Amino acid sequence: MLKLLLLFFTAFWGDVQVRTWGAINVSYGLGLPVSNRLNLVEFGLGYSHIGLGLSIAESYGFRANEQFIGSVLPLHLTVPLYQKIKFGRTEAYFDEEILLKLRGSPWGQRFKGTGNIDYLTENDWEAKAPYIGLEISARWIPARIAGLQATFGSLLVADAANHVYVNLAVTTGTSGPVSKHEIGPRLEIAGVVFDDAESGNSNGKLEPGEEGRLLVLLVNRGLQDSDSIALFAILRDAKLADYLNLKDVTIPSLQANHSIEASLPVIAGSRLPALPLRIRVWGKDARGNLVPPAYLEIPTATL
Repeated sequence: MLKLLLLFFTAFWGDVQVRTWGAINVSYGLGLPVSNRLNLVEFGLGYSHIGLGLSIAESYGFRANEQFIGSVLPLHLTVPLYQKIKFGRTEAYFDEEILLKLRGSPWGQRFKGTGNIDYLTENDWEAKAPYIGLEISARWIPARIAGLQATFGSLLVADAANHVYVNLAVTTGTSGPVSKHEIGPRLEIAGVVFDDAESGNSNGKLEPGEEGRLLVLLVNRGLQDSDSIALFAILRDAKLADYLNLKDVTIPSLQANHSIEASLPVIAGSRLPALPLRIRVWGKDARGNLVPPAYLEIPTATL
Protein backbone atom coordinates (compact mmCIF):
# COMPACT_ATOMS: atom_id res chain seq x y z
CA MET A 1 0.00 0.00 0.00
CA LEU A 2 2.81 2.41 0.89
CA LYS A 3 4.55 1.69 -2.41
CA LEU A 4 1.37 2.47 -4.37
CA LEU A 5 0.94 5.69 -2.40
CA LEU A 6 4.51 6.76 -3.21
CA LEU A 7 4.08 5.97 -6.89
CA PHE A 8 0.86 7.98 -7.01
CA PHE A 9 2.35 11.09 -5.46
CA THR A 10 5.56 10.78 -7.48
CA ALA A 11 3.46 11.28 -10.61
CA PHE A 12 2.53 14.71 -9.22
CA TRP A 13 5.96 15.56 -7.86
CA GLY A 14 5.58 19.28 -8.42
CA ASP A 15 7.70 21.52 -10.60
CA VAL A 16 10.81 19.34 -10.70
CA GLN A 17 12.65 16.95 -8.48
CA VAL A 18 15.24 18.58 -6.23
CA ARG A 19 18.40 16.58 -5.69
CA THR A 20 19.46 18.07 -2.34
CA TRP A 21 17.04 19.90 -0.05
CA GLY A 22 16.94 21.11 3.52
CA ALA A 23 14.38 22.33 6.05
CA ILE A 24 14.22 24.17 9.37
CA ASN A 25 10.96 25.10 11.07
CA VAL A 26 9.04 25.54 14.32
CA SER A 27 5.36 24.57 14.59
CA TYR A 28 2.53 24.40 17.10
CA GLY A 29 -0.69 22.61 16.23
CA LEU A 30 -4.20 22.19 17.62
CA GLY A 31 -6.40 19.31 16.62
CA LEU A 32 -9.08 16.66 17.13
CA PRO A 33 -9.28 14.60 19.14
CA VAL A 34 -7.98 17.27 21.49
CA SER A 35 -4.31 16.77 20.72
CA ASN A 36 -1.88 19.62 20.77
CA ARG A 37 1.53 19.23 19.18
CA LEU A 38 4.70 21.30 19.71
CA ASN A 39 7.69 20.87 17.44
CA LEU A 40 10.61 23.05 18.50
CA VAL A 41 13.20 23.81 15.81
CA GLU A 42 13.12 20.85 13.45
CA PHE A 43 16.07 20.35 11.11
CA GLY A 44 16.11 18.14 8.02
CA LEU A 45 18.47 17.37 5.18
CA GLY A 46 17.43 15.29 2.20
CA TYR A 47 18.68 13.75 -1.00
CA SER A 48 16.06 13.20 -3.69
CA HIS A 49 13.23 11.05 -2.26
CA ILE A 50 14.42 10.71 1.35
CA GLY A 51 15.59 12.93 4.19
CA LEU A 52 16.83 12.58 7.76
CA GLY A 53 16.70 15.02 10.64
CA LEU A 54 15.94 15.80 14.26
CA SER A 55 14.27 18.39 16.47
CA ILE A 56 15.57 20.14 19.56
CA ALA A 57 12.37 18.97 21.28
CA GLU A 58 8.80 17.93 20.57
CA SER A 59 5.77 17.08 22.67
CA TYR A 60 2.29 15.66 22.18
CA GLY A 61 -0.64 16.48 24.45
CA PHE A 62 -3.81 14.35 24.52
CA ARG A 63 -6.28 16.04 26.84
CA ALA A 64 -8.91 13.30 26.66
CA ASN A 65 -6.83 11.15 29.01
CA GLU A 66 -4.50 13.94 30.22
CA GLN A 67 -1.50 12.23 28.73
CA PHE A 68 1.55 14.19 27.57
CA ILE A 69 4.48 12.66 25.71
CA GLY A 70 7.70 14.51 24.96
CA SER A 71 11.33 14.08 23.98
CA VAL A 72 14.49 16.04 23.40
CA LEU A 73 16.34 15.34 20.14
CA PRO A 74 13.66 13.13 18.53
CA LEU A 75 14.61 11.70 15.14
CA HIS A 76 12.65 11.63 11.90
CA LEU A 77 12.79 10.20 8.40
CA THR A 78 11.02 12.16 5.66
CA VAL A 79 9.76 11.10 2.24
CA PRO A 80 8.69 14.17 0.21
CA LEU A 81 5.67 13.20 -1.85
CA TYR A 82 5.17 16.61 -3.44
CA GLN A 83 7.34 19.73 -3.61
CA LYS A 84 6.35 22.92 -5.42
CA ILE A 85 9.06 25.50 -5.88
CA LYS A 86 8.61 29.25 -5.66
CA PHE A 87 11.41 31.48 -6.95
CA GLY A 88 12.62 34.71 -5.41
CA ARG A 89 15.11 37.03 -7.03
CA THR A 90 18.15 35.08 -5.83
CA GLU A 91 16.67 32.13 -4.00
CA ALA A 92 14.06 29.40 -4.18
CA TYR A 93 11.93 27.63 -1.58
CA PHE A 94 9.04 25.17 -1.34
CA ASP A 95 5.73 26.98 -0.90
CA GLU A 96 3.69 23.76 -1.08
CA GLU A 97 4.68 20.33 0.22
CA ILE A 98 3.17 16.95 1.05
CA LEU A 99 5.41 14.93 3.37
CA LEU A 100 5.33 11.39 4.72
CA LYS A 101 7.23 11.14 8.01
CA LEU A 102 8.36 8.40 10.35
CA ARG A 103 9.37 9.98 13.63
CA GLY A 104 10.14 8.85 17.13
CA SER A 105 12.45 8.75 20.13
CA PRO A 106 13.88 5.89 22.22
CA TRP A 107 14.25 8.34 25.12
CA GLY A 108 10.72 9.75 25.13
CA GLN A 109 9.04 10.64 28.45
CA ARG A 110 5.53 10.81 29.88
CA PHE A 111 5.05 14.00 31.85
CA LYS A 112 2.41 15.85 33.85
CA GLY A 113 1.28 19.31 32.94
CA THR A 114 -1.40 21.49 31.48
CA GLY A 115 0.25 22.18 28.13
CA ASN A 116 2.93 21.02 25.74
CA ILE A 117 5.43 23.66 26.78
CA ASP A 118 5.45 22.19 30.32
CA TYR A 119 7.76 19.46 29.05
CA LEU A 120 10.47 22.10 28.71
CA THR A 121 9.65 24.37 31.64
CA GLU A 122 8.83 21.78 34.34
CA ASN A 123 10.74 18.60 35.23
CA ASP A 124 7.65 16.64 36.28
CA TRP A 125 8.41 13.52 34.22
CA GLU A 126 6.49 10.38 35.17
CA ALA A 127 8.24 7.56 33.30
CA LYS A 128 10.15 6.62 30.20
CA ALA A 129 7.88 6.34 27.17
CA PRO A 130 9.70 5.53 23.91
CA TYR A 131 7.44 6.23 20.96
CA ILE A 132 7.22 6.04 17.20
CA GLY A 133 4.83 7.89 14.93
CA LEU A 134 3.79 7.74 11.28
CA GLU A 135 2.20 10.83 9.79
CA ILE A 136 1.37 12.56 6.55
CA SER A 137 1.28 16.35 6.42
CA ALA A 138 0.53 19.07 3.91
CA ARG A 139 2.33 22.39 4.25
CA TRP A 140 1.41 25.71 2.62
CA ILE A 141 3.74 28.72 2.94
CA PRO A 142 2.03 31.82 1.46
CA ALA A 143 4.56 34.12 3.15
CA ARG A 144 8.29 33.51 2.82
CA ILE A 145 8.80 31.90 6.25
CA ALA A 146 5.29 31.52 7.68
CA GLY A 147 2.42 29.22 6.83
CA LEU A 148 0.01 26.47 7.82
CA GLN A 149 0.44 22.72 8.15
CA ALA A 150 -2.24 20.03 8.39
CA THR A 151 -1.20 16.65 9.81
CA PHE A 152 -2.79 13.24 10.19
CA GLY A 153 -0.80 10.71 12.21
CA SER A 154 -0.67 7.74 14.52
CA LEU A 155 1.49 7.64 17.66
CA LEU A 156 2.55 4.33 19.23
CA VAL A 157 3.85 4.71 22.78
CA ALA A 158 5.53 2.04 24.95
CA ASP A 159 3.64 1.33 28.20
CA ALA A 160 0.98 3.94 27.39
CA ALA A 161 -2.11 4.44 25.26
CA ASN A 162 -1.64 4.77 21.51
CA HIS A 163 -3.20 7.71 19.68
CA VAL A 164 -4.47 8.86 16.31
CA TYR A 165 -4.32 12.61 15.85
CA VAL A 166 -5.32 15.27 13.32
CA ASN A 167 -4.17 18.82 13.80
CA LEU A 168 -3.71 22.15 12.10
CA ALA A 169 -0.47 23.94 12.94
CA VAL A 170 1.03 27.36 12.48
CA THR A 171 4.58 26.92 11.23
CA THR A 172 7.49 29.24 10.69
CA GLY A 173 10.71 28.36 8.92
CA THR A 174 11.83 27.46 5.45
CA SER A 175 12.60 24.51 3.21
CA GLY A 176 14.04 24.32 -0.26
CA PRO A 177 17.08 23.46 -2.38
CA VAL A 178 20.37 23.33 -0.49
CA SER A 179 22.56 24.24 -3.45
CA LYS A 180 22.15 27.67 -5.04
CA HIS A 181 23.67 26.10 -8.18
CA GLU A 182 20.41 24.19 -8.62
CA ILE A 183 18.18 27.25 -8.40
CA GLY A 184 18.79 28.73 -11.85
CA PRO A 185 18.87 27.02 -15.24
CA ARG A 186 21.61 24.40 -15.73
CA LEU A 187 22.15 23.95 -19.45
CA GLU A 188 23.95 20.95 -20.91
CA ILE A 189 24.52 19.50 -24.37
CA ALA A 190 23.37 15.90 -24.15
CA GLY A 191 24.55 15.06 -27.66
CA VAL A 192 25.69 16.54 -30.97
CA VAL A 193 25.95 14.84 -34.38
CA PHE A 194 26.65 15.83 -37.99
CA ASP A 195 23.80 15.30 -40.44
CA ASP A 196 23.81 15.76 -44.23
CA ALA A 197 20.51 14.03 -45.00
CA GLU A 198 18.44 17.18 -45.49
CA SER A 199 20.61 19.21 -47.90
CA GLY A 200 23.44 16.80 -48.74
CA ASN A 201 23.85 13.31 -50.12
CA SER A 202 23.28 11.41 -46.85
CA ASN A 203 26.64 9.64 -46.83
CA GLY A 204 27.61 11.03 -43.41
CA LYS A 205 30.63 12.86 -44.83
CA LEU A 206 31.06 16.51 -45.69
CA GLU A 207 31.97 17.08 -49.35
CA PRO A 208 33.17 20.28 -51.10
CA GLY A 209 30.27 22.72 -51.57
CA GLU A 210 27.87 20.55 -49.54
CA GLU A 211 25.51 21.89 -46.88
CA GLY A 212 24.92 19.95 -43.68
CA ARG A 213 23.94 20.70 -40.12
CA LEU A 214 24.92 20.00 -36.54
CA LEU A 215 22.04 18.54 -34.54
CA VAL A 216 22.45 19.57 -30.89
CA LEU A 217 20.32 18.10 -28.11
CA LEU A 218 20.19 20.73 -25.36
CA VAL A 219 18.87 19.94 -21.86
CA ASN A 220 17.97 22.22 -18.94
CA ARG A 221 18.70 20.21 -15.78
CA GLY A 222 18.22 23.18 -13.44
CA LEU A 223 15.13 24.32 -11.54
CA GLN A 224 14.31 27.47 -13.48
CA ASP A 225 13.53 28.25 -17.12
CA SER A 226 16.33 29.77 -19.14
CA ASP A 227 16.21 32.91 -21.24
CA SER A 228 16.83 32.67 -25.00
CA ILE A 229 19.98 30.67 -25.74
CA ALA A 230 22.67 31.44 -28.32
CA LEU A 231 24.61 28.42 -29.62
CA PHE A 232 27.97 28.75 -31.33
CA ALA A 233 30.09 26.33 -33.36
CA ILE A 234 33.77 26.98 -34.09
CA LEU A 235 36.62 25.02 -35.62
CA ARG A 236 39.14 23.97 -33.00
CA ASP A 237 41.93 24.62 -35.52
CA ALA A 238 41.63 28.27 -36.56
CA LYS A 239 43.92 27.65 -39.56
CA LEU A 240 41.13 25.62 -41.20
CA ALA A 241 38.51 28.39 -40.91
CA ASP A 242 38.59 29.10 -44.67
CA TYR A 243 37.36 25.57 -45.44
CA LEU A 244 34.12 25.77 -43.51
CA ASN A 245 31.32 28.26 -42.82
CA LEU A 246 29.60 27.63 -39.46
CA LYS A 247 26.40 29.49 -38.54
CA ASP A 248 25.32 30.45 -35.02
CA VAL A 249 21.69 30.05 -33.91
CA THR A 250 19.46 31.46 -31.16
CA ILE A 251 16.74 29.29 -29.67
CA PRO A 252 13.86 30.33 -27.38
CA SER A 253 13.65 29.89 -23.62
CA LEU A 254 14.09 26.30 -22.42
CA GLN A 255 11.88 25.14 -19.55
CA ALA A 256 13.34 23.44 -16.50
CA ASN A 257 13.66 19.68 -16.86
CA HIS A 258 13.01 19.88 -20.63
CA SER A 259 15.11 19.40 -23.75
CA ILE A 260 15.16 20.80 -27.27
CA GLU A 261 16.95 19.92 -30.50
CA ALA A 262 18.74 22.78 -32.26
CA SER A 263 20.15 22.80 -35.78
CA LEU A 264 23.33 24.73 -36.69
CA PRO A 265 24.03 25.09 -40.45
CA VAL A 266 27.37 23.84 -41.81
CA ILE A 267 28.49 24.94 -45.30
CA ALA A 268 31.63 23.45 -46.87
CA GLY A 269 33.98 25.48 -49.05
CA SER A 270 34.99 24.57 -52.60
CA ARG A 271 37.77 22.39 -51.24
CA LEU A 272 38.31 20.52 -47.97
CA PRO A 273 41.41 19.22 -46.17
CA ALA A 274 42.14 15.52 -46.07
CA LEU A 275 41.47 15.26 -42.36
CA PRO A 276 38.49 15.36 -39.97
CA LEU A 277 37.20 18.78 -39.04
CA ARG A 278 37.13 19.11 -35.25
CA ILE A 279 34.26 21.29 -34.00
CA ARG A 280 33.51 22.79 -30.59
CA VAL A 281 29.88 23.67 -29.79
CA TRP A 282 28.97 25.84 -26.79
CA GLY A 283 26.58 28.62 -25.83
CA LYS A 284 25.00 30.85 -23.21
CA ASP A 285 21.59 32.29 -22.45
CA ALA A 286 20.68 35.97 -22.26
CA ARG A 287 21.46 36.08 -18.52
CA GLY A 288 24.94 34.67 -19.08
CA ASN A 289 24.32 31.08 -17.95
CA LEU A 290 26.86 29.04 -19.89
CA VAL A 291 26.32 25.92 -21.97
CA PRO A 292 29.49 23.84 -21.41
CA PRO A 293 31.20 22.86 -24.67
CA ALA A 294 30.74 19.60 -26.55
CA TYR A 295 33.07 18.31 -29.25
CA LEU A 296 32.72 16.29 -32.44
CA GLU A 297 34.60 15.44 -35.65
CA ILE A 298 33.08 15.86 -39.09
CA PRO A 299 34.57 13.36 -41.57
CA THR A 300 35.30 14.70 -45.04
CA ALA A 301 34.81 12.88 -48.33
CA THR A 302 38.47 13.42 -49.25
CA LEU A 303 39.59 10.92 -46.56
